[in-house]
Amino acid sequence: MFRLICAALFAVCVAFAGFYSDNAEAERTFLHGIGAESEKNYIQAIAYYTRAINIDPDLEIAFYSRGYTYAKLGDYSKAIADYTQAIKVAPHYAVAFNSRGNAYRDLGDYKQAIADYTQAIKVAPHYIEAYNNRTRAYAKLSDYKSATQDARKACELGDCKLLAQLGKKKLIRD
Repeated sequence: MFRLICAALFAVCVAFAGFYSDNAEAERTFLHGIGAESEKNYIQAIAYYTRAINIDPDLEIAFYSRGYTYAKLGDYSKAIADYTQAIKVAPHYAVAFNSRGNAYRDLGDYKQAIADYTQAIKVAPHYIEAYNNRTRAYAKLSDYKSATQDARKACELGDCKLLAQLGKKKLIRD
């Protein structure tokens, strides 16, 4: 059962990344990391992801997953470094741009977060989560005109909750 869950999680991760390793050992090690992370054993997960990266330095999903785990632990600087590596390996990895933006946001660097959300949107123009994240970042900077534009785009794509929130707070700007 555990292996089935890990395989399913790996398939989801590969779908997001669009790539996988040609190295079976790196994949197995990565899957152990997914398993450890699913059991909330984050330190062990990081160790497995690190081993997978050492086996296959082009396994961008391992960099992404290690960064995601570091972010869960509140180590945003290490998360940013790993997301950056994932992006270097796979420059069109929209989820990595979005997650790196989240890490910058959590550090209070909203301008850098916006830059990363913008890259995520450039790579994946229908990525609702990136529009929503950029909406929130613009709002934090009191740029309600840009926040409104992004909230409207997210609404066009199917998620209108932030547009409704801006309207409720009377922050919609044209």
